[in-house]
Amino acid sequence: MHEAIKTTSAPLPHGHYSQAVRIGSFLFVSGQLPIDREGNVVKGTMAVEATQVLENIRAIMEAASGSIEDIVQCTIYISDIAHWAEVNGIYGAFFRKVPVPPARAVVPVKEMHFGARIEIQAIAFLNRA
Repeated sequence: MHEAIKTTSAPLPHGHYSQAVRIGSFLFVSGQLPIDREGNVVKGTMAVEATQVLENIRAIMEAASGSIEDIVQCTIYISDIAHWAEVNGIYGAFFRKVPVPPARAVVPVKEMHFGARIEIQAIAFLNRA
């Protein structure tokens, strides 16, 4: 059975999707943009934008009774690979205390919604044993 995860601690969906969907022990977190919980696009350095995206993911994980330690895979979409060093630094700090960092893919893209420069989606395994 599918269960939609919804929290006001991250931007609410504006379209036909869920913030995350749980299927058994798996949680699929929709791609998160640098949008705050009030729905405002966060502009600033790439570090500011990446931090907002990762905090959105953390909020969704917590709403699903999980944590960032449960994330097993991330896909990062970035508008310009020249920003990779800055994004990688923020990403590394975010997952610094996680015993096993998630698998990861980085995909350069031409453009994203709302002029965002980064989007991250995640898959987690919520072990309830």
